Amino acid sequence: MSSIEQQLAAMQEQMATLQAQMAQVVNPTPMQSVDDATPATLHSLSTRPHYEWTPSETQINIMNMDVPIHTSKPMATADRKAIIEAYPPVAQLEYRSPATIPSAEKNMNKGQKIEDNSLKHLQYQASAILRPLDVLAHEMLAQDPNTPHLERFCTMLADARSLVIDLCSTITQTRLNIAYRSVDPSFSVKTESEVGYIVPLEEFQQSISQQAAAKKAIREASALRRPRRRFPNGTPNPASFSNGSNQQFFRPGPPSQQGGFSNNNNINSSNNYTHNYTNNANNSNNNFQQRSHKKNTNPFRQ
Repeated sequence: MSSIEQQLAAMQEQMATLQAQMAQVVNPTPMQSVDDATPATLHSLSTRPHYEWTPSETQINIMNMDVPIHTSKPMATADRKAIIEAYPPVAQLEYRSPATIPSAEKNMNKGQKIEDNSLKHLQYQASAILRPLDVLAHEMLAQDPNTPHLERFCTMLADARSLVIDLCSTITQTRLNIAYRSVDPSFSVKTESEVGYIVPLEEFQQSISQQAAAKKAIREASALRRPRRRFPNGTPNPASFSNGSNQQFFRPGPPSQQGGFSNNNNINSSNNYTHNYTNNANNSNNNFQQRSHKKNTNPFRQ
């Protein structure tokens, strides 16, 4: 085969390749279904077992990735508002935080109210993250629908959106636990549910009633299982005495007929001994004085 024929063959192969590429641009391959069991790779970075990656200088500068995530200074209110208002909200999508249940708010102390209001403000700030994400997805689908990697990019945006929604839901659960603890410190949220308030009012009241009934039943069962103190020789429990007229604390009659403690008996015996000893001494003294008087009146004794 001559060199001219080889060149013609190479040109034909190149033409065939160009025609195939043009056909892909005119008739792009439909995007893979999200429900496919074997989804396509989202990005070119490794994830297992654990890999870290270093962004380029261009990405760091554009995305401000040199700012600390948790310890950076909070954004000024005016700057935050300017960013939020730069992206229009989606119609029929509620960005405002759910209201606190009125009956629970009445039971909250000052600290619980401050905590609930702080979490409520954080919920609105978190929901504002969805505005630029949703606008970016809209621009990608509207401006570049034939981009080969459009599905991967939209999937990553959807993952970011799911994490934001999970954050807002977690804050709602925390606020709901505050509402339960305002009624009783041992109460807490049991099940997940759709919310208008942070939880429907009927479900909140029903859960409060159920937990209060359960706590009362446990308290009564514990009281029944508590052993009673028994006294020997059939002596009744002192706590069982009532204030009735038939059970008097003081018995009638003089104290000498009521017995008493051994200490009282010892004191009475000591007093009796002292009294008898004093009487005997007085009697002896009187007898001695009488004998002395008789001796003095005898005329035969000087």
